[in-house]
Amino acid sequence: MDYSLFKEEDFCEDTAFIHWVISPTEESNQFWTSFLKKYPHKMKEMERASEFIKTIHFQEFEPSQDDLSRLKQRIWEDIETPVRRLNPWTRLAYWSAAAVALLVMAAGIFWWTLQPTTYQTAYGEIRKITLADGSIVTLNASTKLIVANDLNTESVREVWIEGEAYFDIAKRNGAKFIVHTPEAQVEVLGTEFNVCTRRKSTKVVLHEGKVKLQAPHTQAVVMKPGDMATVSDKDQYIQLKIVTPKNYDSWKESIVVLDDRPVSEIVQMLEDTYGIPIQFENPLLLNKKLTGRLSLKSSDEFVENLATILETEVEKTEKGYFFK
Repeated sequence: MDYSLFKEEDFCEDTAFIHWVISPTEESNQFWTSFLKKYPHKMKEMERASEFIKTIHFQEFEPSQDDLSRLKQRIWEDIETPVRRLNPWTRLAYWSAAAVALLVMAAGIFWWTLQPTTYQTAYGEIRKITLADGSIVTLNASTKLIVANDLNTESVREVWIEGEAYFDIAKRNGAKFIVHTPEAQVEVLGTEFNVCTRRKSTKVVLHEGKVKLQAPHTQAVVMKPGDMATVSDKDQYIQLKIVTPKNYDSWKESIVVLDDRPVSEIVQMLEDTYGIPIQFENPLLLNKKLTGRLSLKSSDEFVENLATILETEVEKTEKGYFFK
């Protein structure tokens, strides 16, 4: 399939593209990221096609307990309804086969109910979900969240994240809520905080409440509102810094608050959000710190505004954006 020849309507009709927009996987993310790196001029058409696809309501239906009970009853009725007379040995084989079928079905249902739920966003996508216990999670672009089964009944509620998300945790009879990242785990009872786990580093910014951050080979840290804790796979300790929390979750409104951040950090954030490489002819610009606010709704607009602030020119190439 030569996607380089596709127009907006072609992407809207392509099954592989639709599956990527609705339910992205690591493999599909890699494919379309590589495609955009090779054909960056297709980004606009893909963005418009993606927006159109998302306007269509897709819903996954899971069988209810009533449905499962009715299915089981129908199976028993089919088994108990005589079709023809069987000799004892045939009848024994028949009931044995029925018993095996029921065991297989029961095992399948049991396996299905134990499976965790996975949510994943594509590049440029922000998604808000409500978990079974009432907690609300907003996923940033290119983020994967795995939610353990029985979140509303277990004494310890657990989720695993790769990417960035804002958590508004519902209190439930003192049940712990633990967020696992590749570098650490965040333990809470009821609070609001932002977790960003990218580039082999985890950053937690606490808005309200209290959380305990744990990481291997280091003492746990109890955070208070306004704290930002950073831990990487290389460090043997947790770094704490006082910040303005609202500046670190503005991405939920498709806005980035620069907040005296270096350009290198802003570039990394943009690459993680849109999956587009950015290069600088003058590497010294990466050390420059900026303040202000920029919109994240369009990668082109963001890059153009960044170039204006840096008083430099930017060119869109087959390999991404190049600041001259």
